[in-house]
Amino acid sequence: MKLFIAFVMKKLKFIKLIHVVSISLVLSAVLWISCAHKGNPVDTGTGSTYSGQPTRLTNSPYPLSQKPDTLFVVNESNFSDTEVLTIKSLQGILAQSKPRIYCIQNTGDSYSVWLDDLKSKYGVKADYTYQSDLKGLINHFKGYLSGYVLANMTKPSIHVAFSLAGIKDALVVIGSDESTIKGLGLSLVEDATNETYQQFFNNHKSEMCKTMLCYQAPEKANFLSDYAVYGKSYFFYEELSSALSQQIFATMNANSALLGWGDSENGLVESVSQKSIIVHAADYANNLSALSNFGVETKQGSYNNNPDVQKDVHTVCFLMTDGDNIQWLLGPFGTSTTWFASKSRKKTNIGWTMSPAFSELAPTVLKRFYDAAGTSTGGRDYFVAGPSGMGYVFPDTYGSLDSYASMTGLYMKKADLRILNIIGNSMNSNYLTPFLQQDQIDAIFYYYYSNYAQGNGQIYFVNNKPVITARYNLWSDTFESPTSLAEKLNSLPTDITSKQSYSLIAVHVWTNSVDDIVNCVSMLNKNVRVVAPDEFVALINKNISH
Repeated sequence: MKLFIAFVMKKLKFIKLIHVVSISLVLSAVLWISCAHKGNPVDTGTGSTYSGQPTRLTNSPYPLSQKPDTLFVVNESNFSDTEVLTIKSLQGILAQSKPRIYCIQNTGDSYSVWLDDLKSKYGVKADYTYQSDLKGLINHFKGYLSGYVLANMTKPSIHVAFSLAGIKDALVVIGSDESTIKGLGLSLVEDATNETYQQFFNNHKSEMCKTMLCYQAPEKANFLSDYAVYGKSYFFYEELSSALSQQIFATMNANSALLGWGDSENGLVESVSQKSIIVHAADYANNLSALSNFGVETKQGSYNNNPDVQKDVHTVCFLMTDGDNIQWLLGPFGTSTTWFASKSRKKTNIGWTMSPAFSELAPTVLKRFYDAAGTSTGGRDYFVAGPSGMGYVFPDTYGSLDSYASMTGLYMKKADLRILNIIGNSMNSNYLTPFLQQDQIDAIFYYYYSNYAQGNGQIYFVNNKPVITARYNLWSDTFESPTSLAEKLNSLPTDITSKQSYSLIAVHVWTNSVDDIVNCVSMLNKNVRVVAPDEFVALINKNISH
């Protein structure tokens, strides 16, 4: 609960605050420019079958290993904070060849649910032998280690240590635990207690991943660090405008992925967009080193591209925000009764945003969401690519926009998504055309950063595809409540040939729930029709001249 409260409080601000195959042995795999290891399977985007092994699209920024067969489960509540950091470094090191450790924070948490799914559907064996035994766990895997890196829990020491761990195969050890680790026969590889970011960068920049990096505050180093070590990525937290940050960004390939979060949403996304880097809000994410190494086909359960035309109605589409948020998707999104686990879900049509990257970051979890989606008329769930495509960017400031739009199309295809939600600061067609040139993208739902509904429901056509702006925000503490929104929707035009007769509603997940949507729908007049996003786009294409 403490974690969840901290997580929600971090996100609740005036503006949006957040923002989841067969083995290919072809020679071309070794040319893949991401952080994969030689011989790993690669999905070239030309079609494949799924045998459980993980796949990556060509030029994917995400590291790749093998499907795990046995996962040693660690219950973090059985260990001290410093011991958890050591375990996370071990988890990342082992995952470079095959994931072998999976961490839960307590029995019954979201990650326990995803683990049960792996056991029941994907043949994974869970071993609980070392769930509270640090010495036994390290001894069991000691052969994979070169030694340990000594650190303290403040920056830059903790960041340098985790950055070193991935390239040195060395445990991160906090000083108070050093005698225990020495007693297991491991020796010091490097002392990072006083090493600076700049020293690390100067000495090791050629060894670091060029497609993925982790931006994480030191007090949250027990999250995301397994993935940083696994991917041999930078693990750091400096001012975005600092010389060190700019040096790191300059070493990254176009369309690289930054996982983590900063103090300012706008500052982070704008800064890295200019460097052609995408953002994944993931600062409370766990077990990505394991969850990303499964291959499973992710297909939505139903489409309705030819809905019945009803005259004299105002057509409404509710769309939940923040599906770009990797930590939320892996956390309460699928298990909290506020959102996707709500008992009220399937009582009305709802659109959900979803990160296309989830098809590689946590495909089994994505499949679980799709399999649970409502498919019946009047209670359908339909998923839309979350802001702003492959990751959270501002298209109007993104450097390599054309290649990013192409990658977004490929990831949307892999995740079976056909509508793209964009957050930006300028709706100029120059920034939208590259996306709408992709065959996979049928429409754009456009939100302005400062106010999602700033576009007032206007609809434009670019490349003969609709760009639809939000008309209202269901955002109870700042904009509309269920009651006030229903009153406004009931008074809107019902001429289905008019753009004014269609309303996209941005539902702010941190202040509104599925129950709020159902409550709002219950107050709508009979001449207001609520549809899923695919039906919404199809009706606009059918009824509005363009």
